[in-house]
Amino acid sequence: MNNTTQHSYNKDFDSFFCQETHGLGLTIAGLLLMIFVVVSCLFGNTLVCVASVKFSNLFSCSEMFILSLALSDIMVAVMVLPFDILYWITFPRWTLGGVLCNLWNSLFFLSLTASVLNLTAISIDRFLAVVYPLRYQALMTPKLNKFMIACVWIYSVGIGILIFCLLKPPKNERYSFDLNPYFYGFVLTGNVIVPFFIMIVLYSKIYVIAKQHARRLGVASSSIPNTETSATSYRKKLARELKIAKTLGIVVLCFVICWLPFQIINVIAMVNGPMTCAMEIADTMACWLAYLHSSLNPLLYAFASCEFRRAFKRLLCIKREEVTGYENGWSRGAK
Repeated sequence: MNNTTQHSYNKDFDSFFCQETHGLGLTIAGLLLMIFVVVSCLFGNTLVCVASVKFSNLFSCSEMFILSLALSDIMVAVMVLPFDILYWITFPRWTLGGVLCNLWNSLFFLSLTASVLNLTAISIDRFLAVVYPLRYQALMTPKLNKFMIACVWIYSVGIGILIFCLLKPPKNERYSFDLNPYFYGFVLTGNVIVPFFIMIVLYSKIYVIAKQHARRLGVASSSIPNTETSATSYRKKLARELKIAKTLGIVVLCFVICWLPFQIINVIAMVNGPMTCAMEIADTMACWLAYLHSSLNPLLYAFASCEFRRAFKRLLCIKREEVTGYENGWSRGAK
C-alpha cells in the first residue's frame, strides 16, 4: 500500500469514527461501562478501606499496602472517571477548558503511578514473607511499611504535579496531551515497565521457593511421623503463602492485560506524532480497560484473603455463624 493510499485510508477511517458525534449506541454503551466501573470500583475498594479502619486485625503491614492500593483505585473512580464520562458525552470536543484537561491528565497519571507502585510494594512484601518467613517481622517493620507507602504517594503526587506543569493546555475545545516525549518516555518506562519486570521477577522467585519448600515438607512429614501435627500446620502455612503468591500473580497478569493496550497506543502516538480522532477513540477505550483494573483489585487480592473476607461478611451481615466466630476471636493466619 503506497503512502497516498494509506493516507486516504486513514482519513476515511478517521472520518467514519469522528464525525460530530460517534452515535447514540456507542455513547450509551460507553457510559454504561464507565458507570459500572465507577460503582464496582467504589463499592469494592470502599469496603476494603472500611474493613481496614474498623478491624484492628487488619492493621498489619500487608493489609496497609492493600489499603494504599484501594485508595489509589478510589482516586480513579472519584477524580479521573468523571472527566472521562463528560468527555465521552461531548466527544470529540473538550468543553471544560485547557486547565481542567491538564488536571485530568495529571490525575490520571498520578493514580496510575500510585497503583503500579502499590502493586510493586505488595510484591516486595509477599517476597519477604515467603522467602524469609522467619525474618519477615524483622525485615518488614511498621516504620519501613509506612516509609514505603509514603514514598509511593510522594513520588506519585510529584509525577502528577510535573505533568500538570509541563503539559501545554489544549485550545479550540480539542483534547490534547502535548507532553515532552523524553519525559513521557521516562514516565512510561519508570512507572510501568520497570515495576512490571520487578513484579515478574519477585513472583517467579516466590513461586519457585514455595514449591521447593512444599516438596521438602512432604518428604520430611512422610519420614518423621512424630512431627505430623507440626508438619500439617507448616504445610497449611505454605499452602496459604503459595495461594497468595498465585493470586498476586493473577493480579499482575490482569494489570498487564488491562494496561498493555493503553501503553501500546500511547507509545505509537509518541513515535508517530499527534493522535488522529480515531486513535483518540481507541485510546479512550483502552483507558476503559485500564480503569476496569481498579475494579478487579478488590476481587483479586482483598477478597482472596480470609481475613478480609471475614471482615466483609461482618460488615455486610452475611453468615451470622461465621460472624460470631469472628467476634469470638479467630486466630490471624499467615497470608
